[in-house]
Amino acid sequence: MSNATDTPTVGGKGNYDGGYARFLKAYQDFKGECPKGVTLKLQKTGTRYNLLLQFKQPPTGKRLPKTANLECTPQGVIDGVKKAKLVSEALGTITSASEFWNWYDATISGKNQIEDNLITYREIFQQLEDEYFAGYNRNTGRKRSRDIVSDLASYHQSKGVFFEDFPNWDEYPSWESFKAMLYTPLQNGEQLIGSQTFRERYYILKAIAEKSPNKEHLLKKLEPINAKQTQFRKKQRISIDAFKDWWYSAKQEAYTVKSPQHQSSRHNWLWVTGMAVMYGLRPTEIAAAVNLTKPFVTDDGITIKALSDPDNQDNYLVLGDYVYFTDAEGRKVSIKTGGRVVAPIPSPEMFDFLELKRPLLPEYSPKKGSQPKTIAGGFDKKFTHTIFSMKCPVTQKYAFRRLYNLLGEKYGLPIELRARLMGHSTIVNEGKYKTEGIDATLEVLKGVSKLPIPLNVAIERLTALGVDIDSPEAKLFLRVIYQIN
Repeated sequence: MSNATDTPTVGGKGNYDGGYARFLKAYQDFKGECPKGVTLKLQKTGTRYNLLLQFKQPPTGKRLPKTANLECTPQGVIDGVKKAKLVSEALGTITSASEFWNWYDATISGKNQIEDNLITYREIFQQLEDEYFAGYNRNTGRKRSRDIVSDLASYHQSKGVFFEDFPNWDEYPSWESFKAMLYTPLQNGEQLIGSQTFRERYYILKAIAEKSPNKEHLLKKLEPINAKQTQFRKKQRISIDAFKDWWYSAKQEAYTVKSPQHQSSRHNWLWVTGMAVMYGLRPTEIAAAVNLTKPFVTDDGITIKALSDPDNQDNYLVLGDYVYFTDAEGRKVSIKTGGRVVAPIPSPEMFDFLELKRPLLPEYSPKKGSQPKTIAGGFDKKFTHTIFSMKCPVTQKYAFRRLYNLLGEKYGLPIELRARLMGHSTIVNEGKYKTEGIDATLEVLKGVSKLPIPLNVAIERLTALGVDIDSPEAKLFLRVIYQIN
């Protein structure tokens, strides 16, 4: 080991006390990893050494060394390579000299902060994951948990699947990798710009940029991009007559199936379609019903009769927060909009036609080792597969919810009540579930024509028919019907 008088004086915060050889070896080993055009520079001034970055500096284009707040230590060399890559990217994307130097001062020369800010995609992804599971379900307000399958599936669908598009998680965020991820073509061959995927990628990149050391640079590159979704999946819809015709035909055909197991399966899933239409539920929500065959008692002692109870005329359905099946580890599957009480469309005739008083909830058990997304969506997927095999005119499960919404409007349920029963807002109801078209309008008008009329109109019509509205009997009827004091 050299004595103290032979040890070079080093710049920055390094103090080797004989360890200069380790620093020099790190410098020789790692300097070759710098990108083309930006290199590490070990500069000696008298007996003092400083570790700098050297590159063509805007606006002069002269290749000169520049302080970069680096220690003359092995770690300083590693940090220098990281900073060299950031500078290389900035030189290729930032066109204004003043903007570059502002960025350089904040990102490269920042005092005592840049080392902490130099984090990889992997570290950022972990932060975003932790923040997600520290948050709350936006529909129900329930705290998210890694012990709930639906939360794991939702995390993967909204974030994890996009993280997988980055090939090297140990890189540092750069515009080049952002751009490669954002503009990767869709696998189905459809147009990328204007798609839901493009919009979702864009906002994931913004979230990543917010945690990056070159945040301002990345956000500025994203800002002019129009991520508005312009391509939408065509909404399927089915009329009440078409649904009833298909349902009855499929019911009759189910009896001809030779396999008792397959016959039972068809009857079960047909019952689910009837429940979806009459209660406006997603198939998975029906799997969360808790009073199909036994009454439900609330915490404050209110009893809601079983759906199968012949004396139950209200036919209220109680949904729990979770479905009846779990994954192999016992983790629960929640429903999208949380537990609640729902009521059917006020049409006893149709309720009886669909035989809903005889619950036939299908059995479903996720396969061991299935991914959370597969487990959480398995019941819905089985539903779609089965109705397709029974030649249903529609395959989108939301088509049945749209029919419920149409029937609710037809039978006079206000939009606020329909939205509440379906588990969303009036804005969502109006934008996602309103059925357009002349046939839909006529269906609603048929129902409206059968709704109760205003008091003054009733008096006018009764008078025209020769009824003495001042008689005690007429006054009694009007007082009861219109709740007159």
